[in-house]
Amino acid sequence: MTYLIATRAGFSPVKAETIAYASQYIDDNDLIYNISGNEAQPYRNYISQTKNITKPKHKLFRIYPIFHFIPGDPLADSARRKDGKLHLLNTTADSKNARRILKTALQTDNLYKIGLAVHSFADTFAHQNFVGYYDEFNIVKSLQKKVNSFFDRSFYAVGHAAANIRPDIPNLVWEDPRLCDSNSMRDNKEIFLKAAGRVFEELKRYQNPALKASVLKKEKEELISDLKAAIGRRTKHPEIFKINTPAKRIERFQKLSSKKEYGGQKLKKYNISAWFNQALKFDLKVLKIDNSSTWQRLLLDYFSNHLSFIKNSCSWKKKDYRNSHWYQFQEAVKEMQAEIINQLEPKVFSKLELENW
Repeated sequence: MTYLIATRAGFSPVKAETIAYASQYIDDNDLIYNISGNEAQPYRNYISQTKNITKPKHKLFRIYPIFHFIPGDPLADSARRKDGKLHLLNTTADSKNARRILKTALQTDNLYKIGLAVHSFADTFAHQNFVGYYDEFNIVKSLQKKVNSFFDRSFYAVGHAAANIRPDIPNLVWEDPRLCDSNSMRDNKEIFLKAAGRVFEELKRYQNPALKASVLKKEKEELISDLKAAIGRRTKHPEIFKINTPAKRIERFQKLSSKKEYGGQKLKKYNISAWFNQALKFDLKVLKIDNSSTWQRLLLDYFSNHLSFIKNSCSWKKKDYRNSHWYQFQEAVKEMQAEIINQLEPKVFSKLELENW
C-alpha cells in the first residue's frame, strides 16, 4: 500500500520502492550486528523493532514510542475509555506529534527517513489507544488468550500484544472493550483507508506544493477507491475467513502497481533479506543463515547475545558499502531516533520517570 500511495503521489517506481521497503523494514530490523571492515571499530546498527516481544530489549524500549506508538492526544474523543483512564504515551491517529515527525522527515529529502516516518505515522492509526511501553493500560482482558507459563505474563502489557495482531489486519472488524461504546468498534479497513489518505496528502503536497486542493481531493478519492477494492471485504473472523488472504490482497496490490497511475510496472514481492544480502555476508558458512526466516532470526538473536564470535561474524561485501540501501537505512534509523527524541523530550518524555528508559 505504501508503494501505491507513493507512486500515486508522484514518486518514481524506484524511489517509491525505497520508501516502501524502508517503511516495512522498520518492522524487520530487529537484530544488532557488529560488522567488520577497514575501520578500527566495527560498525554497529540500531534496531527499530524487537521480534521476540516476550523478552524485549529493555534498554532499547524507547523504539516503541518513537517508531510504532507515537504519543498523541490523551484527551482525543477516540481515546475515551470506560474506566476514564488517560496516559501521556497513548497513541492517537494523526496526532500533532506524528504530523511533525512526518514533516521533519520530508524536509530532509531522505527516502529512508521518509519511509520510516510514513510507517510511524500510519501506525498511529492502527495502534491507536495503545502505549509503547509496559503498562496495564494496554491490557484487553476479553481478547487476551490464556497465558502460557512459559512466557512472561507481562508480555500482554506491551503495545497491542493483548489484542494480538488484530490492530494490523487490514480488513478486520473487532471490538476494543476498554473504550466507550461510542468508539469501541474498530473497523480496520476504514481506519487504514483514512491513514492511506492522510499519507497521500502529505506525500503529494511534498511533491507538488502548488497543487490545487480540488485536484488533490479528486486524486485522493481515486486512490482510496482503488485501495478499498484491493483490501477486499471485511470480516470479524480472520482465522477462519480464507477468501481474502494476505497473499490474495498482495496480488491485487501488485495488479494495481501495473497501472500507469501507480508507476506502470509490477511491484516485486517484499524480500526481508534483499537489502541485507546486497550489503553483507555471514563469514560463518556453517550457519547457513539467509536472514529471512523468523525462527532463524530469533535463533541468531539468541546466539549472538551469548556467543561473541557469532555477533561479529558479518562483513561488508563491497568497499562502497556506504552507498548500500542497508547502510543508509541504518543511518536513517539512528538519525531519526535522535531527532524524534529531541522533538518529544520536552513535551512527553521529560514528564515521565520510566524504568529502563
